[in-house]
Amino acid sequence: MALAQVVYQISTDADFAARMRTDPEGALAERGWRLSKEELAFLWKAITRTAQGKDEIMSLARVKPSKSWF
Repeated sequence: MALAQVVYQISTDADFAARMRTDPEGALAERGWRLSKEELAFLWKAITRTAQGKDEIMSLARVKPSKSWF
């Protein structure tokens, strides 16, 4: 299974994407897919970086501007 195909599946299938965050090897095995250790490491790093980025964006969105900003 090519890494690009897994990334595509993550981007088009929310259930698969959620499972990849909690149990990547299980999610791949359910579909009969296998990735190398290097591919899994790369993918995990990208998934966790994306999750951290979303958290940072959400925390910034909750910040209300001070009246002194205007």
